[in-house]
This record gives sequence, C-alpha cells and structure tokens, in this order.
Amino acid sequence: MPIVARGGRFVAGIDLGLVSAFLEIPYDPEPALPVEELKLRLGHILAAATRLTGQIPSGNLGDKLPNRDRTLLALANHIVHIAVGFVEMAAGREKTVRAGTGTELDRDALAARSRAVEAELSGLVVDPSRRVSTYQGPFTMHGALERCTWHTAQHTRQLAMVLEGLRIEPDAPLGAGDLAGLPVPEKVWDE
Repeated sequence: MPIVARGGRFVAGIDLGLVSAFLEIPYDPEPALPVEELKLRLGHILAAATRLTGQIPSGNLGDKLPNRDRTLLALANHIVHIAVGFVEMAAGREKTVRAGTGTELDRDALAARSRAVEAELSGLVVDPSRRVSTYQGPFTMHGALERCTWHTAQHTRQLAMVLEGLRIEPDAPLGAGDLAGLPVPEKVWDE
C-alpha cells in the first residue's frame, strides 16, 4: 500500500482526501469525468489490458514485476478483478472475487472474463450518488468508478512498460487521451 510520510507522521496514500489534508493542499474529491465517460474509459482500458496481456510471451507470464511480488499474469488478473468488483458492487451483487486475491485465470479465460465485464459495464446503470463501503473507505458510486478506472489504467500502463522492457512494441497502449481527467501520476513507476 502506498504511504505518504511527513516527519514522523504518515497516512495511507490510497486515500487522496487524507493525503491532501495531510499535506495541506486543496483537493476536490468529486470525479472530473462523468459516469458515462468513466464507463467508456474503463471498458477501453480493459480491452487494452487484454490486448497487452496477449502480447506477453507465455514463458514470461510467471515473471515478477520490477520490485514487486506479483507476476505478470497476476497483474493482468488484478486489472480484470478490479472491474469485476465494481460491476458487482454497482449491480448490487455479492462480490465473487476480491481484487488481489490468489484467484487466477489463465490468459484465455481472463480475456473471456474481461470481454464479459466490458459488455456488462456498457449496459450498467450507475447511481452516481449512491454511497458504498469499500476497503479504501466510503465512496459514492461515481467516486468508486473513478477509482476503478484510474487504478486499472495505472496497472495497464505497467503492462505496456513491461512489454517495452521485453523489447516488444505494445499494441495500442494507453495514451494521454485515455488518461486525461484521471488522477494518475505522470510516470508509471520504477522508471
């Protein structure tokens, strides 16, 4: 989990509201993008993650990420699980999988699951003001959707970076337009 430290104090970096208060900087917790745009972006990000995962050589799927205890296949699963969790929460269903658990699908099953989530997401009705409890704390559905969208975008950028490290040109990686309006850092990580 990311941590923001200042002197001898710290806060969890996963909560941007806490970080902004801790650092005494202004922060507007309202998502910059409307729900329908976030749904479109999340679907586009899932498609990109599936495409990029398909480019990873089979022999490298078990490779660990730089400075992380997570395999490339686990990262790809995590991306889809984040979206699955949001769709299940928005639809009022009990979650079948928690993002980050050891439940791993192989590449083909994961691609099928991603496409199914994309299809469900496009027809999903999201009440933007409905309050939900997440493991990061309480959010509106709009805020939870924004979080899921930027979280999956950041991890999808990591997949593209890994491909570049393998000297494989990423097929249509996320670009500036895909990230515009999302609270993601300029750099991927460990660059």
